[in-house]
Amino acid sequence: MDLLTTSVATVESDRGQYTLVELAGEADVTNCDALREVLEAEVARQPRTLIIDLSGLRFMDSSALHVILRANRAMGRQGGVLALASPREPVAKMLRLTAADQLVPVYPTVSAATAG
Repeated sequence: MDLLTTSVATVESDRGQYTLVELAGEADVTNCDALREVLEAEVARQPRTLIIDLSGLRFMDSSALHVILRANRAMGRQGGVLALASPREPVAKMLRLTAADQLVPVYPTVSAATAG
């Protein structure tokens, strides 16, 4: 059963344009291919800033984290920035335990992520 839902929007803010990917449900080995497709498609559009809103994500396993880290490297190679916003505690804990929060900036809200 696929428990992950995604939505993508291009948003204009005072600080410029950014792409917002919202994740909801659970991101794990059963749906990481779908997550990879979404993130690869957005990275290919070469946004300056890609923000992943994790506020609706209840769970994330290592396979989903790997997909996000790959997207982060791809954004960096093309001169862009990937940021994570609003992780719930289980997801935030995983980011801390794996030190992924040292590789990808994590912000408490989408607004904070847009402010950089």
